[in-house]
Amino acid sequence: MESSEFGADSINSWLAAWQHNLLYAQDSDQGETRRIWARVAFAALDGAEQAGYSTRYADASRFRLRALLIVDLGPGDDPLWDPDRLASDVLEALPLSRKQAADWAVDWQRRSRDEILALRTCKILLAPMKVITDRVAEEPLRTRIDRWLDLWPQLP
Repeated sequence: MESSEFGADSINSWLAAWQHNLLYAQDSDQGETRRIWARVAFAALDGAEQAGYSTRYADASRFRLRALLIVDLGPGDDPLWDPDRLASDVLEALPLSRKQAADWAVDWQRRSRDEILALRTCKILLAPMKVITDRVAEEPLRTRIDRWLDLWPQLP
């Protein structure tokens, strides 16, 4: 049976597993074990996505947790905790180019619902970069993130 056939109950079960593991991943008393809890939480999000959960919401959650652990525990040896890798992943997930987002942001109130949602998605996905932008070292990646963050306040 395909996982998508399980429907909302399956998504909710996966999201409950995500939430449970997220608590431990965020608990500073867990030390380096937080990275293990985060990986289990990410696996639960993968399951929720396979059951039909929105990739946009899953990515936003993943990016926030990755940024938190990078700030709290440092980059580590794993690419998952590399600030440059997170910045690349965020940029890749954005639904709009920076130019398009800048053009739409000028009059976003008059945009269609889908266009506003795309702008809002950019803002949500970029939010974790605000806390780790100083750790992004690779160029031109750093410049691209800085330019997006300059636009961030104008996004709905």
